[in-house]
Amino acid sequence: MNMDIATSAREDTVYHVKRGGAGAVLDIENLSLWYGQAQALHNVTMPMEKGLVTALIGPSGCGKSTLLRCINRMNDLVDGLSIAGSIKLHGEDIYARDADVIALRKRMGMVFQKPNPFPMSIFQNVVYPLKVDGVRDKTVLEETCERALRSAALWNEVKDRLDQSALGLSGGQQQRLCIARAVAADPEVLLMDEPCSALDPIATAKIEDLISELTGHYTIIIVTHNMQQAARVSDNTAFMYLGRLVEYGDTEVVFQTPKSGKTQDYVTGRFG
Repeated sequence: MNMDIATSAREDTVYHVKRGGAGAVLDIENLSLWYGQAQALHNVTMPMEKGLVTALIGPSGCGKSTLLRCINRMNDLVDGLSIAGSIKLHGEDIYARDADVIALRKRMGMVFQKPNPFPMSIFQNVVYPLKVDGVRDKTVLEETCERALRSAALWNEVKDRLDQSALGLSGGQQQRLCIARAVAADPEVLLMDEPCSALDPIATAKIEDLISELTGHYTIIIVTHNMQQAARVSDNTAFMYLGRLVEYGDTEVVFQTPKSGKTQDYVTGRFG
């Protein structure tokens, strides 16, 4: 599909996507999802470029988090769920019958709304994904811990207390620790579901700075209700409404000169 500036006749979705030059890591095609008889997603089609940040925005219940959780198949745990269409990671359909879901989730880091550090030391939190994979080499674990904490801009704050409980960190530090844990296994994609919703403005600013620093190293997809945050941190923005993708494109265009009237109404506060 030519995604430079185009309109899908199928769902009247407007596309004008900023290119990263490295090709699509994820390619979502005609994705629909039902919870029992209730349809939550309708024929969503969008590529996500390598190394860029994509923000998913829209009013509550529009399908943002549902779409995010489809990408690492967390929705598999929901009873009565059915899906049509495809999500391809580097050309491989993650919903194929022979897809290895455990291996898939290792390729995708996940950061949730509220910080969820494990009740163990800072060090053990960060290296947990490696230990689950059977890594026991102390040097590898120590090097990975430092690398991940530096990536999360947390190393200088905790390097002298790695053996202390992660539960003693502030909320903002706990969220950055969760990001460090997510990147420790060097995933290809980093999924963030409203990562700042439980944080104060200072901690939020640190997370946003961190997202900017991680851009290029990871393909990041962030769900946010904060439109200013989406405008600050993302390269591309997808506006969703009632389970449909309305507009997907360059963030600056979406917020300043959107091509869809619905997008214009939402970003100017007329509804939502």
